Amino acid sequence: MTNNISFSAIHTFTIVAKELSFTRTAEILHITPSAVSHQMKLLEKQMDVTLFHRQSKGVRLSLAGEALRRHATSGVKNIQHGIIQSQFASQKEKLVIAVIPSLCQLWLMPRLVDFCHKFPQIELELVAIDQLADFTTGQYDGHIHFGSGDYKGCEAKFLRNEKVYPVCHPDLVKEASDNSHEGLIKEHQLLIYKGGIEDEPGGVSWGSWFRSLSIEKPSELNQMWFSHVSMAILAAKLKQGIALGWHQMVIDDISNGQLCRLTDSEISTSFNYYLVAPSKSWKNKSFSHFSSWLEEKMSF
Repeated sequence: MTNNISFSAIHTFTIVAKELSFTRTAEILHITPSAVSHQMKLLEKQMDVTLFHRQSKGVRLSLAGEALRRHATSGVKNIQHGIIQSQFASQKEKLVIAVIPSLCQLWLMPRLVDFCHKFPQIELELVAIDQLADFTTGQYDGHIHFGSGDYKGCEAKFLRNEKVYPVCHPDLVKEASDNSHEGLIKEHQLLIYKGGIEDEPGGVSWGSWFRSLSIEKPSELNQMWFSHVSMAILAAKLKQGIALGWHQMVIDDISNGQLCRLTDSEISTSFNYYLVAPSKSWKNKSFSHFSSWLEEKMSF
């Protein structure tokens, strides 16, 4: 393979491979479609392979193009990440921790000041992602994840189980004509978290809540759907209805009076919180500090 292939051409290729359109790629890069086409023809000539099958509308990847896409996409991300890291390099030991978004926002962020105070020599980079981090890229040191605990090729430390119960703003309870658990559910909008591919099997839906407590589902449901737990909880804090609160994510809001529990009943989730990481991370002293701190905080 020639050494004259530019990073710009590979970067353009990754976008074409994602969009399958020279026109759309040109719009993203703010160049002309003919410039994209020229770059791709030159790349194919330099590599001596056919990367695309041109079609009347767009393109599709050849076998060679698919093979390049798998490696080039992660490679471009790593290069871009490395550029940013070099621009903000420091003498501190840096940890890159992936976290499920809602837990990051509602539980971890308010507690980070304590970690920074105890470990000023460690610099954290937090990345909110739903699905398990791809540790093969070398970009992540660990992932605070909600799952089954079975993570192939990684070691997982159990952090905490989770439980779920209905919550709303205290004013909804005060103003309700029937402030019983069942009465509030009938009167107010249900704020529903629509679980993702990975965590849906381990979560608790309103349907399972009704079945577990033998509550008759209202004949006419007034509901609103959300992609993340934190969105449903925020809507509850804004008096927009009743959400199924995940205990770790609502405990602070309950303590400061922004939310209240509607019942002492609760359902435990089948998934739990884990700190997941490749074996090399567990040998890192800074990561061990973070792991111990996280385990301590989760135990409260």
